[in-house]
Amino acid sequence: MTAMQTAAVRVHGLGKEYNIGAIPGNSSLYERIGGLLHQRSRAPLDPHPTVWALRDITFEVSPGRVLGILGRNGSGKSTLMKILARITAPTEGMAETVGRVGALLEVGTGFHPELTGRENIALSGAILGMDRTDIDAVQDRIIDFSEIGRFLDTPVKYYSSGMFLRLAFSVSIHLDAEILLVDEVLAVGDTAFQLKCQARLKEAVQGGRTVIFVSHNMASVAAICDSAVVLDLGEIRFNGPTKDAVAFYTHEILGI
Repeated sequence: MTAMQTAAVRVHGLGKEYNIGAIPGNSSLYERIGGLLHQRSRAPLDPHPTVWALRDITFEVSPGRVLGILGRNGSGKSTLMKILARITAPTEGMAETVGRVGALLEVGTGFHPELTGRENIALSGAILGMDRTDIDAVQDRIIDFSEIGRFLDTPVKYYSSGMFLRLAFSVSIHLDAEILLVDEVLAVGDTAFQLKCQARLKEAVQGGRTVIFVSHNMASVAAICDSAVVLDLGEIRFNGPTKDAVAFYTHEILGI
């Protein structure tokens, strides 16, 4: 069986380019008029400048493994995760995932603010293609883990960031997803809940799930990840064992 067939996540030659100053299609009339006036003040042949958030990114993650993504702010970590979650499309290259993907990218991502916590559990399961019976089977475990039972029937727009995190992580870890994308959100919770999440992530991996984990917390990365990729200015600077990746990031990127 080839590496292409066995990899849970396969990224090859991935790149993402953004136009700086371009007028987005969903901008307001005020923004469009302002943008057009700005364009007229430019030289006629001056195109919108571009920036590559990611360039030539290539790596694979085997099933049941945990890959850490390290990098300073602006290095391309969140862009990479959004491409893997199919929130945004790459400019070039490819990103393949085998199995259902559960994404915990930002606090409350995927939640509808007007719906209650209970309704958002059902919505998240439906998005993953689960039927009502399967969702009901794990709902009590989601509620118990999140520890927000008192507020479960309150619209999530009234939740604090910590409550969002508790419910969002609990939903992601308990619903039927083979691949979990976790982007820095564990930093929002209290220490006890962070440790609880780390332990649950380890259990998920032992159960065969694949995890891609973004964090600035080197202790969390060392505790959870089998290997890690170091990004800098949108490019991979290191890809290897977690201990070596943390050392490279700390000394070569941060200069500590």
